[in-house]
Amino acid sequence: MQRKEFNQLKKSVISDIRQQKHRKRAAWLFSLIALIFVTLFGWYPLITAFIVAFQEFHLIRPSVFVGLEHFRLLLFFDWMVPLVFRNTLLYSGLSIGLTFLLPIIVSILLMEMRKNVIRVMMILWFIPMASMAGIILWKWFYSPEYGLFNGILSRLGFPMLQWLRDPRLTMFCLVLPGIIMYGPGLIYIATIQSIPDELYEAAELEGARFWQKIWYITLPRLRPIIAVMLILGIVSRMQTFDLPFVMTGGGPNNAVMMVVIYIYQLAFSEFKYGRGTALSILLFAVTMALIILQRKYFKENIDR
Repeated sequence: MQRKEFNQLKKSVISDIRQQKHRKRAAWLFSLIALIFVTLFGWYPLITAFIVAFQEFHLIRPSVFVGLEHFRLLLFFDWMVPLVFRNTLLYSGLSIGLTFLLPIIVSILLMEMRKNVIRVMMILWFIPMASMAGIILWKWFYSPEYGLFNGILSRLGFPMLQWLRDPRLTMFCLVLPGIIMYGPGLIYIATIQSIPDELYEAAELEGARFWQKIWYITLPRLRPIIAVMLILGIVSRMQTFDLPFVMTGGGPNNAVMMVVIYIYQLAFSEFKYGRGTALSILLFAVTMALIILQRKYFKENIDR
């Protein structure tokens, strides 16, 4: 009897060891696939960019090492660099400042509505729409001859505007779609739904009002998500390309010429690959500096 139990225990141990080996192999297999993709589409382009930035790069002829020459030309002799960084930082600041808080406010107010209203609003908000189609639609809205906005202004008796053709209005035209068609904040809604109801009930027993519950319960627990979304917002705004490129191509008079558009022009219009790559590294450095400042001064701990 003891021998039989010993054999069963031995088989069980061997089976467990085999299962652990299979799990390790599966884990390594999935990790290897992810590692290959990260290397090919992440680290390899990044390392290549740093190499190309220090070369006079040619697709056919051999490349020549030039050291910091591209960075020197960009920082001290290219008058477009301060302009494109100013436009990019201005657009990022306006876009984040005017549109970042809206999903948070709407998500908080939405959770105070009835459940059937919440379902309808979420369905309307999450109807998929192609980004490029939306940009082209807004471009037609801004058309001075056939646009919706000038049609409304003319009906109301106001003078029609040039919109995208006016350098004073172009930046506003880029920011306006984000104000009106802002994201619904699914992540914020999910986070609010995960907050225990006992916290709100305890606050109500203590006599807390609606805004006090939001300030002391909801917002502190949204703080880590807000920090992550702010980082993603900074990165996406600093790399904005499709919106200004499709709307105006960076004009008029370089009014909305962004850094990424200028990188595109240097690399693929003027074939200055090394200088364009050097500018992309400068953009990377500025973006990282902004993220470091955000991480330093925006506290994510909900207890602070």
